[in-house]
Amino acid sequence: MSEIVAHLTALLRAGGPWLGPILAGAAFAEALVMIGVFVPVTPALLAIGAAVAGHMMGPWLLVWVMGGAFLGNAASYELGRSLQARGVAAPRMPAKARAVAQDLFLRHGAVAIVVARFLGPPATVAPFLAGWSRLPRGRFLAASAVASLLWPLATAAVGFVGVWLLRR
Repeated sequence: MSEIVAHLTALLRAGGPWLGPILAGAAFAEALVMIGVFVPVTPALLAIGAAVAGHMMGPWLLVWVMGGAFLGNAASYELGRSLQARGVAAPRMPAKARAVAQDLFLRHGAVAIVVARFLGPPATVAPFLAGWSRLPRGRFLAASAVASLLWPLATAAVGFVGVWLLRR
């Protein structure tokens, strides 16, 4: 386990001054509908947490990830909203599933955005469906801000705690 952490930490350090923008771009891509499934940022967040626990880097990189995730969520939301306004059905979704998504976001929109951020693939689809379902922009942006702050912190905390436990 410690070899994996060391390898990921070395990869993170190799990014040098571009590491923050690279992580922001990756978090942005991970938050985009359909594209995000192919761009996992979670391993990098675990490595950042481990590197912070090992005093090898500071937690400032998480700010870049937070910003990228927030902007990616906003882009997916706006795409969903734009397609719905033009009368385009949500891609590859049966009518019943679209109705369930609309009901979910109308009833529990903000909570659904925060919870989905922690569920992997649903995190890439939820902002799009929120926009397509016409979740009010203000509610979406507030929920997305909370999710974009909590997700990197919680994920990096797992890496941090893992290294901390290994050292005990």
